[in-house]
Amino acid sequence: MSGFTHLHTVSGFSLRYGASHPERLAERASERGMDALALTDRDSLGGAVRFAKACAAAGVRPLFGVELAVEEFASGVSG
Repeated sequence: MSGFTHLHTVSGFSLRYGASHPERLAERASERGMDALALTDRDSLGGAVRFAKACAAAGVRPLFGVELAVEEFASGVSG
């Protein structure tokens, strides 16, 4: 599966959205021959360091992102 990169993978650091440990995500990507994997947790970068270390050990290039839950901007409200 070389050349394919998941760009929206969540770990257990995304409460209610993911359950996998960052180390396991990197291991599985390596097992499948992926050369890169993105960790895109929700509202947190809590797993980034563990993910980076696991990717280095597994020979997978780590990519980082975050999905932020933000409230819609209400027009006419200042402050």
